[in-house]
Amino acid sequence: MTVRMQFWDEPQRAFVISRLFMLVITLPVIAIAAGKHGFPFAPNLVSREVLLHNNPLDWLGYLFAWWRWDNVFYVMIAAHGYSRVSLTVFFPIWPLVIWVPGRLLAFIVPGEIPYYLAGILLSNLFFLGSLQLLYVLTKQMFDAAIAKTAIWLLAFFPYTIFFSAGYTESLFLFFCLAACYLLQRGLKRDWWLASLCGGIAAATRETGAVIAIVFVVAFMQRYWPFSQRFRTNPWRFLNALCSLILLPLGVLLYMYYLYQTRGNPLLFLHAAIAWDRSPAIPFSALFLAFKDLLFFAVPLDSLYNNLLDLAFTLLPLYLLIKYWRCLPLAYSLFSLALLLYSLSTVVSTPNPLMSIPRYLMVIFPCIMLFALEWKHKRRIHKFIYVCFPLSLAANVTLFVIGRWVA
Repeated sequence: MTVRMQFWDEPQRAFVISRLFMLVITLPVIAIAAGKHGFPFAPNLVSREVLLHNNPLDWLGYLFAWWRWDNVFYVMIAAHGYSRVSLTVFFPIWPLVIWVPGRLLAFIVPGEIPYYLAGILLSNLFFLGSLQLLYVLTKQMFDAAIAKTAIWLLAFFPYTIFFSAGYTESLFLFFCLAACYLLQRGLKRDWWLASLCGGIAAATRETGAVIAIVFVVAFMQRYWPFSQRFRTNPWRFLNALCSLILLPLGVLLYMYYLYQTRGNPLLFLHAAIAWDRSPAIPFSALFLAFKDLLFFAVPLDSLYNNLLDLAFTLLPLYLLIKYWRCLPLAYSLFSLALLLYSLSTVVSTPNPLMSIPRYLMVIFPCIMLFALEWKHKRRIHKFIYVCFPLSLAANVTLFVIGRWVA
């Protein structure tokens, strides 16, 4: 199985059309919302450069449309390092990735702008690569029609803005898909390359550690029983086993850095609690979301977020339950673990499922299953044709005017 990129193939079409769709919405929204006096932003919610160019007549205001929320913190880390304890909740791989081209741009562009531009460019490139890999893996597992559906569903997913907004989603998805592709190809060197990709994914975000499940299952399936496999081909067995050392390496290096600089290797866990996200029994946030909606405890200005978050949290859960046997065991367990991990925290705000759909949309096996559902249930087509673009348009509008999306 090889990845062949052709000019203007299906993943590229899905990427270009969906990104143009978001851009067409972004430009007039900024012009209209800014009015004559600029956006009514709180200064602590956006970067200083955004406020300096916050004018509909300033073209840089349009360029900085995605400099919002977590992107501000990733840019801050890339430009200045972990200057605050609270920033340690953000894992280091993405800031490091955008630091490399950002450092080069810093010779000609001042301040934090080069790191922001690098983040926007790279998040889009990694998303394009993710669509290519998703298409290949889905086509191999099912067929070309389902693969085509999968990439279009992901490209117009209501939360797909985070694949282009300088967040970690595109990087994490790309390296998860790359690791699975390499494991499936199965050449001798692929175990090391896959483990490197898995290690990068693990050091991208707190939930990244669940990628190890794919490797454990793949190793067990290929080399069990160990004693027999070791006797028949010891070097191939040891090659695969030794490659797994790369999986936790990035996270361990980050923990060592925190120990050396802050005296606490688990500081990122404490920082997460400081950001109002506490550990909880799995599905606690889901039950709280149901309860708040049932008893009308949701403020009107949070109703849209609550309803959309609930719908796109239940969607992967429904797909996994219905189509569990349609996936390889490694993909099923990876999806379940990421779902449970993400739903094992709770936020004490009017939106208990805050950010959860963004964490769950990178569960790429569920995107494959969504495409399978699309094939079997044609009555949902009209609903998706309307719901996805409208929800995406609403989320783009909210995001670029500084409102919370996920």
